[in-house]
Amino acid sequence: MPVLADVGGRPGVDCGGFCRYCYFRGVDWERKRAFGCKNCPPGSVGCEYCRDSVWEDHGPFRPPQAVLQAVHMSVSMQGPPEDGVVEVSGGGDVSNYPWLSELLGMIRDALGLRRFKLGYTSGKGFEDPEEVEELCRLGVESVSFTLFAADPELRREWMGDRSPEASLQALEVFADECREVMVAAVLIPGVNDGDVLWETCEWLEELGIDALLLMRLGTRREHGIILGNDPVLDVEPHGLEEFRRIVSEVHEEFSFRVTGTPVWDPETGAPFALRSLGEELGELLPEVEVRCSLITGRVAAPMLEEVFRHVRGGDRVDVVAVEKDIACLITEEDLRRLDVRSLERTVVLPGRALVHDSTAEELLKRDGFERVVLRGPDRLTLDGEASCEVTREEVIEFELNAFEELIKTVNLLGE
Repeated sequence: MPVLADVGGRPGVDCGGFCRYCYFRGVDWERKRAFGCKNCPPGSVGCEYCRDSVWEDHGPFRPPQAVLQAVHMSVSMQGPPEDGVVEVSGGGDVSNYPWLSELLGMIRDALGLRRFKLGYTSGKGFEDPEEVEELCRLGVESVSFTLFAADPELRREWMGDRSPEASLQALEVFADECREVMVAAVLIPGVNDGDVLWETCEWLEELGIDALLLMRLGTRREHGIILGNDPVLDVEPHGLEEFRRIVSEVHEEFSFRVTGTPVWDPETGAPFALRSLGEELGELLPEVEVRCSLITGRVAAPMLEEVFRHVRGGDRVDVVAVEKDIACLITEEDLRRLDVRSLERTVVLPGRALVHDSTAEELLKRDGFERVVLRGPDRLTLDGEASCEVTREEVIEFELNAFEELIKTVNLLGE
């Protein structure tokens, strides 16, 4: 298990202010509610995951002594991290954490852990490159940096970055000093795509970064804006095929690893790399023995159908897409909008769908037809955010295990 130093922090408060495209912008925190999920107690809605984690509500930044104590407890319970790396992250931007250097020094001195990875940062909290050089001397060797664009004025306008030149200099130092630098950018049509994206990538290649994650913009409920604050922007995101084309073109042109979320990873074939195995899947996966309806999101649906075309008994699986792009962001509202009359007697929900089990059963039986409602694995595949750190073989292995678990669950518990 990785060791996490959770410094706390809240979106928009502890990150130098909201980016214009941030999916937390406009959230009414006073109306925050628990969605419900498979982790909730049987008789009540709400748990740490669907009440806090989904909202990324980590509270205000925590004092370094409190973070150190939590890291010490984690190491005592599960042992030191296998790779010796402590990940420093939270709900805000770690570059805005006021005691970052102090915390790293305390972890080094008290626990003897000397290697660090910085989770989400946009660099908006860095004012001087010397701050970053000090962090690297203290042991920071891996960074996840949200860039948006290499153009400082675009960062100023779209990220609310008050010192964009300093932020870009921070990335330069990280690229020069760190073992691994992962860069991310949310793509907004007509703003940081096209020539701007190309110029950004040319600069990143000069820096020698390791990987670039391109993120498709989400602005409305159907894209996954589930916190009651849509539309975030009056902008239509790139279509899925157009977005996939952009990812492929950048991958072909530049030397660093390029992936996209929710699609796609040109190097591994994720998500759903199993599609490339074709008829071979008939020998690698169990036969589906029970007719079932598999509820999912709009992005995954056609790819799931393609996988099951090559699985024995796969014609028994009816893939049902709700009006939501991402399956793990399916909520009670999506099930209410679903026409349940055509569902099979066995229905499978995504493992991480944000619906309490009892609520899901009630909604999926509201036509009076008795159904068995099951949960699938938490993930059937890896999107670009996860696949960028693994090989094609590892993605294939992950998916085979997940689909085998899904099929065995349906065969054992379905009707």
